Amino acid sequence: MNEEIIKNAGAVLLKIRSKKIIVISDLHLSDETTNINSLISSAKKIVKNAKADLLIVAGDLFNFGMGGEKVDNFEKELSKVVKIVVLRGNHDHEMFPPLMKINDCAFMHGDYDYAPDAKHLIMGHTHPYLKGKRVFLKGVLKDNRTFTILPPFNPEEKGPEITSQEYLLGFIFRKNLIKKCNIHNLEGKLIGELVTKKKLN
Repeated sequence: MNEEIIKNAGAVLLKIRSKKIIVISDLHLSDETTNINSLISSAKKIVKNAKADLLIVAGDLFNFGMGGEKVDNFEKELSKVVKIVVLRGNHDHEMFPPLMKINDCAFMHGDYDYAPDAKHLIMGHTHPYLKGKRVFLKGVLKDNRTFTILPPFNPEEKGPEITSQEYLLGFIFRKNLIKKCNIHNLEGKLIGELVTKKKLN
């Protein structure tokens, strides 16, 4: 498996055997979403440039269960250019599965641990920001699973500063599971390390 951050896109590209997979998360589409056309255009561009075989949305395509028309529009438009799989986040309906596994890689939202037997986890949910900018978190858990946490694909969706650790969402923070966590900017450049100082509730 090979994984790379797509520059300035809030997405990752995985190459698993002969398959190219794009993963995004946390669009939070609702009636208040003003940039739906931009999100569709950006996602299509990423998929086409990568010649992707599959697009995975790792949760929270909806926002508090609202946004049905825009969710339908997003799925309809993207399905014209790529196979799309939507996973269930804490804002979504039960219609979506919570987990997808391909070989040893698990894709899920990150609010709960659905893949204790996987080797690598790709998740959203946390909405990581540093100094007002979206970032990726990549690291290793205490059980030696590796992980990637995506920023929200929708730039209108804000999140907590990762330095304020008591506000970080996700089971890996809630259960104090992190052994090492690096911070990467949207270009994919390593810009620092997140040091967890205490157990987070």
